[in-house]
Amino acid sequence: MKRFKFYTLAVAMMSLLIIPAVQAQPGGQRPGGGQRPGGGQFGGRGGGQQNNISISQLLQSEKVRAEAEIFDEQVQEIQEAVNKIRSEARANQGERPNFRELTDEQRRELFEKFRKSSEETQKKVNAAVSDILLPPQLERLEEIRLQLLGTGALLLEPIQKKLKISDTQKAKFEEITNGTREKSQEMFSGVREQFQQLGGDREKIQALMAEIREKMQAVQKEAEEKIVGTLTAAQKKQFEGMKGKPFEISREDLRPQRPEGQRPGQGQRPQGQRPGQGQRPGGQPGQRPSL
Repeated sequence: MKRFKFYTLAVAMMSLLIIPAVQAQPGGQRPGGGQRPGGGQFGGRGGGQQNNISISQLLQSEKVRAEAEIFDEQVQEIQEAVNKIRSEARANQGERPNFRELTDEQRRELFEKFRKSSEETQKKVNAAVSDILLPPQLERLEEIRLQLLGTGALLLEPIQKKLKISDTQKAKFEEITNGTREKSQEMFSGVREQFQQLGGDREKIQALMAEIREKMQAVQKEAEEKIVGTLTAAQKKQFEGMKGKPFEISREDLRPQRPEGQRPGQGQRPQGQRPGQGQRPGGQPGQRPSL
């Protein structure tokens, strides 16, 4: 059992290295196939596109809020608007059926219903955020978002429209991402057997993980270079300009923080207080928003 758990953890860690170009496939397609219900673009809570980043995620970061010069009052107003929109959406969903009792066709229909509902909700969230934030604030958030997305942003439809990506270029993008997905699948195809052969030897397992990680990073770099190489000189210049002034932040910085040493579900917090309290932009103490 321990060996199986360690293998599962190892594969999960390796899966984090799948290239952004693959993750940004339209419709939320995962490496290895399958669709994720839900979609949405900039401003989504999570969205169907794994590589996409939302305004909600960006606003979770105190560092981002300070960089975009977003006021506490705006954060509070956005949170109230988002909570209201999502509360109304949940009320309109009705009672969810038992998935185990549904046929495959019924599940597909239900997922499609959820997807459309999620997109509609997200449109309302986007509109609310746009009404509350000032144009310069939204512009800076978009620049930061593009920096975090990197090459993966080139596979998102709004970005392709701005860059006037041609159908020929889109076809090339698809060819590159499909080839990269196939390489990724090949790398993972024999991982289970490799881990089993190591018999739980942690040092050998860690060495194998490092080897796979190195290979995945090489595949990622190759795909990114090919995708960027598909752009014209003018498109490259425009894309770099869309990113604005460099801003140092990682995806890890956007994840909600828990008190050190506390596992998910452990401990209780005071009524109305969210984990991760700290300083808001402007140096005033306050609760971290959860949008």
